[in-house]
Amino acid sequence: MKEIPVRRRAVLAGIGYATLASALPKPAIAVDAFSQSVSATWQDPNNLVLIWESRSDHSYEIYKSQSANGPFDIIGSSESNSYRDDDADYPDIYYYKVRELDSRGQKSRETSAIKSGTNARKVFPVAVLMYHNFISEQDIDNGWTYDKYSCHPEDFEEDLNYFREQGYTTITSRDLIDFIYKSKPLPAKPLIISIDDGSWGVYTHCWPLLTKYRMKADFNLIGKRVDDGWDFVQSGGDRIHDDDPYCEWNEIKEMQESGTINMCSHTYGLHYFIDGGRHGANMVEGETEEEYTEVIKEDYELVLRCMEGWTHVRPTTMAYPYSRRSSTTDRIILANTDYEILMAGAGARKTELNYFVDGTSPEFQLRLMSRPCRLDGVPAKEYLDQAIVEDVSNGVNRLVDTFALTDSECSEIARYYTSYDDVDPESWYAGPVYYAYVNNILSGTTPATFEPFTQASRAMAATVLYRLEGSPVESSEAFMVDVPKDAWYYNPLNWAAQNGVLAGIGEGIFEPERAITREEMVVILYRYAEKLGVSMACSSSKFTSYPDYKDTSNWAVQSMTWATHVELLTGMDSGDLAPRATLDRAQLATMMMRFCRDIAA
Repeated sequence: MKEIPVRRRAVLAGIGYATLASALPKPAIAVDAFSQSVSATWQDPNNLVLIWESRSDHSYEIYKSQSANGPFDIIGSSESNSYRDDDADYPDIYYYKVRELDSRGQKSRETSAIKSGTNARKVFPVAVLMYHNFISEQDIDNGWTYDKYSCHPEDFEEDLNYFREQGYTTITSRDLIDFIYKSKPLPAKPLIISIDDGSWGVYTHCWPLLTKYRMKADFNLIGKRVDDGWDFVQSGGDRIHDDDPYCEWNEIKEMQESGTINMCSHTYGLHYFIDGGRHGANMVEGETEEEYTEVIKEDYELVLRCMEGWTHVRPTTMAYPYSRRSSTTDRIILANTDYEILMAGAGARKTELNYFVDGTSPEFQLRLMSRPCRLDGVPAKEYLDQAIVEDVSNGVNRLVDTFALTDSECSEIARYYTSYDDVDPESWYAGPVYYAYVNNILSGTTPATFEPFTQASRAMAATVLYRLEGSPVESSEAFMVDVPKDAWYYNPLNWAAQNGVLAGIGEGIFEPERAITREEMVVILYRYAEKLGVSMACSSSKFTSYPDYKDTSNWAVQSMTWATHVELLTGMDSGDLAPRATLDRAQLATMMMRFCRDIAA
């Protein structure tokens, strides 16, 4: 996908989605406070969520019409603050009324007609990508079966690198359940790596890579096959030369306890396909709901006996074998087990990603998840890029700007989903580091470390702006005697030099690895802001209010005056401006967050 410069990415950045909102309909009479509190949000092309301010000891009836003037027919009721209409069809327009009933069932309040799309709430997208086994060339030499559902470890590592470069944060379905029930925040770009079956390659190849990149995954186990794997190991079996080896329970427990792997169910013994018979956990033709319910309850009890028995953790997510399902099986499984999330295949919903409306009560949250299968030779990038294109085209969802994330939003996300081992989730810099991560402004020094207090270099300063510009390739080369062409920072420095963003110190000397000072960084950002056409008008009052403002170098006074005026740069804990102090990576992330969100947008 072609890189897009920051001044155009202000409306295209990120993969978070928001629902298109329309203006409130103009009523014939004044709209009361109850009506003003109601939102009518498109979740996807077939689901519209109503949310209102509810009161205790009150219930609510929901009415619907295709005209603001009615007639309105009752379509359901709610004991909470929301209702999901799953019989909607975008882009048709609907009108809703919410009638409040008191504890005696008597009408208390009623809204005026609320148009679909009114006061639309924030909508969170959750991407899910299905994997199966992870098999190396050595495994193939040892006789392991490699098919189109398999993935080479090096290909999986490329996927993980892509996730980081695009600002995805891996979550598990337990995180999603905590969002539904406990209002735990979701990151701006949440992704569930959903791994089916229970193959040994997850333990030998996948888990170490997830640990290296500080990522998480769901592991959907076929209980009987893991039981058989345990028996095989205990009897002295040789998994190294087995054609289809499975994990055993001690390995499952080890991965679960690490916090990297969330154990889920792929059923205990329903992962089979019989021509003319049962296809996974789907219903058999002619089977009654009562008969199917007994099959599901029996399998669920077996799942608990092995999975909960071994790990003391009860699985809350089930992945459908072969992705075979129906709305009837969804209903029966959720009603007769403690599963909270059902994983299916691509297109299980009417969207490629899975959308959740902020503030919806748990009983009206969708529990079915779409997830394309990652096949051999097709990198994760292709699935996720295509998902974005498909979902935007349906008209309900549009791209929003992850560059517009606020300080509080970033800090809240970082408390739960910091991407680095050395970033304290409660620190002042955790939010800016997350902002830098999700927008791919400033990368970690390793997949799991950020080094917030390491000094930022001139090369790093050039690189963050080079990325914002879309990493363009210059047709010519600047004269840089101390910048090797094979250095990671050659292209960023060449671009910065060609465009007058970063100047050398004379005779082609750039000192790329020298620590950059606060005033030097401000000068660079001042030049880049001018290049973007930003108004540079400013007052000197804030600049001269700092006790050490006169320590600023003459060549940086104009830039520092502007930077303090727009609050791109603020004082240190001591109250000083410290213009000649060096900049560390945490401070650089903070400065870039302010620049991208408040100045370059």
